[in-house]
Amino acid sequence: MPISKDEFRSIDEDGPSLPDLAPDTTQGTVYRFLLEHADQAFRQREIVEAVDVPEGSVGPTLKRLEEHGLVEHRDRFWTIDDAEHAVASAGLHGAATADDIDGGFSDDVEAWMETAVDPIESEAEQEEP
Repeated sequence: MPISKDEFRSIDEDGPSLPDLAPDTTQGTVYRFLLEHADQAFRQREIVEAVDVPEGSVGPTLKRLEEHGLVEHRDRFWTIDDAEHAVASAGLHGAATADDIDGGFSDDVEAWMETAVDPIESEAEQEEP
């Protein structure tokens, strides 16, 4: 996936960039597994067996996550970092609370557009002179 020139130029300027934790990435899959099981620590082999990622990528992925302070490693065991667990849990709790109060996000963009301060113009509207 290509990145912007600005993003390219910023690589290594401020140290290592944060890992991509999207659900479709190995890092995201391993991170979410450890986050969901924050009360346990796992051997690398157990993580490989529990998640659907290439076996050879789990070790390097764990090391990258550890470099960013997202996971901890002792002996042969890996777990989510306690501070990271607290932050992620607070974020999930905040999102759930907002959903309870506001009803969550809606896919009804048209209803939103009726009250939007700066409604988004469709491509057809933008092309008209």
